[in-house]
Amino acid sequence: MEVQMKALKFLVTCVILVTLAGCCGHHAACPAGSRGVSADVSAPPAALAPSEPDAEKTANPLAAQIADILDAPETRNAFWGVYIKRAGEEAPLFALNEERGFMPASNMKIYTTSAALCKLGKDHVFHTGIFYRGAVDGQGILNGDLIIRGSGDPSISGRYRDGVETQAILAAWAEAVKAAGIKVIRGRVIADSTYFSDNGISSTWENGYLTDWYAAPSSALSVDDNWFLTNALPGEKVGDPIRIEPLETAYVTLKNDAVTSVSSAADTLVCLRQIEGNIVTVSGWLPLGSERSRLRGCVYDGSLYAATLVREALIRNGIPVAGTAADAGQMDPGEIGAMYDSATLVHTHVSPPLSEIIAIVNKPSQNFYADMLLKVLGKQFAGDGSFSAGRDVVRDFLRSIGAPNIEDFTMVDGSGLGRKNLVQPRQSVRLLEYMTTRRDFTAFYDSLPIAGMDGTTGGRMKNTPALGNVHAKTGFITGARALSGYVDDQDGNRWIFSMMCNNFTCPVGRIDAIIDRVCVALASSGGE
Repeated sequence: MEVQMKALKFLVTCVILVTLAGCCGHHAACPAGSRGVSADVSAPPAALAPSEPDAEKTANPLAAQIADILDAPETRNAFWGVYIKRAGEEAPLFALNEERGFMPASNMKIYTTSAALCKLGKDHVFHTGIFYRGAVDGQGILNGDLIIRGSGDPSISGRYRDGVETQAILAAWAEAVKAAGIKVIRGRVIADSTYFSDNGISSTWENGYLTDWYAAPSSALSVDDNWFLTNALPGEKVGDPIRIEPLETAYVTLKNDAVTSVSSAADTLVCLRQIEGNIVTVSGWLPLGSERSRLRGCVYDGSLYAATLVREALIRNGIPVAGTAADAGQMDPGEIGAMYDSATLVHTHVSPPLSEIIAIVNKPSQNFYADMLLKVLGKQFAGDGSFSAGRDVVRDFLRSIGAPNIEDFTMVDGSGLGRKNLVQPRQSVRLLEYMTTRRDFTAFYDSLPIAGMDGTTGGRMKNTPALGNVHAKTGFITGARALSGYVDDQDGNRWIFSMMCNNFTCPVGRIDAIIDRVCVALASSGGE
């Protein structure tokens, strides 16, 4: 009996091995985007190695050219996802791993901005209200508080708008307070950011990001993008402390531990602070004789930062404030609601239209603006100003436009900074194609970086047919690079593409060069 059982087990094992061998031998015939295995983009097993495009999909000479470009030795250990199709046509020109999940990095911003544009409209504006509570006596003394209520406007700043300065915005607010007859404020300046409900940062962001300017926390009331900026200069001789230009606010304290180095050295200045608190240590080296070096970093508690900047602006513009800056989020919920029972509105600040705001998101790839928009979507359409509610709104939007495999779409923030975001190239192309059918498509198209001209692709594809032609969103975090958008060929046909590369170890410039060659091939096609 034991011998019979051993023989039976041997026979079953042989059948399994033969079956597996047959499957492996026919692997190349499987569709490039077949589903059933989810991608672990941090370390793909052999089963997730980039699949070969189907022979049918590379029979076209242009598709074969693209396959040849992507078959680069420097990306042999990388994981490519590509989907390219002509607008209005069903079948793709080229598809590779198009239904696998990829870290999109800042490609996530096309999801955030397109959903915001479609749900809110290109002319949507944000309103920030300035109120006072308490009595104003005959001498113009306010025996009460000034309250600034935010609604998620990311643009109360002059950093991304030509001809606009943050201090000019705040000075206008001070003039509005004066026009209300207020000359002195005995109470506090309170920032109300309770329109948003959750933490300003995503729990999925790496700790190393959390004090950098590009990881600024979102808050429903924010001024100056929730980060600070100043300049540093070298000392007079090697070994001297560097010189730091004073900040315009006392909210952040800079501790100078940086030193002037020899002129041949590199600029290694960094700004570091504890996760909680606003004491920033500047360390590193600045070469002798070098030009100004920018020092910037995000702040802790953006709401209190806003209140502080407003209070300082009031004083600077001739309105003494006896009380402190305060964050309404630290107050009792009942007190917050009661603030407005007897409050008087003195001024409403109106943002630029959404069409301008999404251009700031997409062209320079502004993370803070994107995360603010995602939380606004959550508040407006799901009643909760949080990352998770915003994600649900975007997912429902994608489902409504027929994006494939929605159950596999993973969104943890609006910016793409989190490494747990996962999207499929085919999903991105479906989204981009849907946008071409909308009356407000021009606003979306114009918000994207233009190859060789502006935004994050301003230095790429110069002196090629792609110059001024490719409108596409970049994406980059360590080990992930992407470009998704539009390019027109020589016959005026519009190609829609999404190219994502994960897990590469070569310099990112080599990935850019491969992606750019594909874009140039598409732009150069046709015209026979």
